[in-house]
Amino acid sequence: MKKIIALLLCVLLIAALPSSILADSQPGPLDELIPIHEVYIKGFRPAVAGSTPEFAHPLFTDEEVFDIYSHVYSYWHDNTEGHDMFDEQSPFVISHQYSEGCMLAAGEGYYFADDCVFYINGRADYVDLVMPHQYFDGCVYVQSIAFPCYEQYVLGDIDGNGAVEGGDALLALRCALGLVELGEEQVMLGDVDFSGGLSGTDALTILRASLGLIEL
Repeated sequence: MKKIIALLLCVLLIAALPSSILADSQPGPLDELIPIHEVYIKGFRPAVAGSTPEFAHPLFTDEEVFDIYSHVYSYWHDNTEGHDMFDEQSPFVISHQYSEGCMLAAGEGYYFADDCVFYINGRADYVDLVMPHQYFDGCVYVQSIAFPCYEQYVLGDIDGNGAVEGGDALLALRCALGLVELGEEQVMLGDVDFSGGLSGTDALTILRASLGLIEL
């Protein structure tokens, strides 16, 4: 029943999108369409124990590529139990591993090429599965690799003290300048623009968050 409900929600979401976003349901020959060779999906964060998919950060694509490809919906998968989390209020469990997937739609006049490379947070190695959507032409389903559930995960908190502070911004800047090496988890915490690495932009964003000017 949950899968039927999810499918119906998917249909409603697609119906609500502007017609210019979705490829024609019966596209012409591929040589009449423009191939998409790279796709960038942002927003992935590991699951946090006690939180739920309902409040987890959603995946997204940048607005400037909206006419080429767009994010339609996403949901979480419990890799430990081996099932999709259609119940968005089911809490994440600390001993489980989770992945997040999303459906993408090619824009009108485009299609996902066979050699298309997909990136999550700027990294191709974060992608575990890509397959054509079984119900909608011109759409693909992309799923991340499985990550362990975290007890706590505060975006921007590079030093792991539970708060976003000026010291975190300094760490991000020093890493961006090659002055210090950080672990993969620290880079993920500091990569607030989901580009796949640390930059001066991340450092500035973290600094603004530490001053209470923005929320991450």
